[in-house]
Amino acid sequence: MITLLLADDQPLVRMGLKRIFDRRHGFEVIAECGDGASAVDLARSLTPDVVVMDMRMPGVGGAEAIRRLREDGDASPVLVLTTYDDDDTVHEAIAAGAAGFALKDSSAEDLHRAVREIAAGNGWVDFTVARALLETVGDLVPPPERRAELARLTERERNVLELLGHGATNSEIAERLHVSTGTVKTHVGSILSKLDLRDRVAAVVFAFEHGLVTPGGSRSSQPS
Repeated sequence: MITLLLADDQPLVRMGLKRIFDRRHGFEVIAECGDGASAVDLARSLTPDVVVMDMRMPGVGGAEAIRRLREDGDASPVLVLTTYDDDDTVHEAIAAGAAGFALKDSSAEDLHRAVREIAAGNGWVDFTVARALLETVGDLVPPPERRAELARLTERERNVLELLGHGATNSEIAERLHVSTGTVKTHVGSILSKLDLRDRVAAVVFAFEHGLVTPGGSRSSQPS
C-alpha cells in the first residue's frame, strides 16, 4: 500500500484525487491539506511515500514547500500537478527538487503509474511537460558546446537515454532492451554521472535538447 499526502487548496480537487487514489488500486491517502506550510508539517510527521502537490497555494506555495522538504534530506518525494502552460511553476518546482510532474488532466491510470514510479525511487515527467521544459530548465542541461559529452556514453547508454526521453519506465526500458531493471538503474546512474546531470528530469530534457527525442516524436508512456 502506497501512502499519500494530498496538498491542494481546492477541496474538490482533493476529493477527486482521493477517489483516484483509493485502496482498491493500492493507495492510501493518510492526510490532506490546502497550503504548503501544512504540507511540510504533515509530510515531516507522517512521512508518506509520496506527496502529491499543487504549486499554487496560499501562504507557502508549492515550490517553497518542496525546498523545505528537500532540506530534510530523506523527506518524502513530491509529485507536482501542473498544467501545460504553467512553465514558470514547473521551473520553480525543478529548482526546488520535485521528483516528478504530471498534468492535472492526466488519466487515473497515468497518475497511478506516476505515483508508483516515484514511490519506487524513480521519476516521472509527463511527455507534454517535457516539451515545455526545453525552454524553462536550460540551466539543468549542458550548453550546446558540451554536446561532445554524448560521446562518453556507450551505445547501450544512449539507447537508455533515448528511451528515458520518450518517457519509458525502468521496467519498460528493461523489457525493450532485454535486460534487468537493476541493469537499467545502473545505466541511468552512469548516464547522470557521465553527462553531469542532476537527476532524471534533467536527463529527459537533455535527450530533447540534443536531438535524441523530438517534441513531435512518439512516446511509449509518460514516466521517466
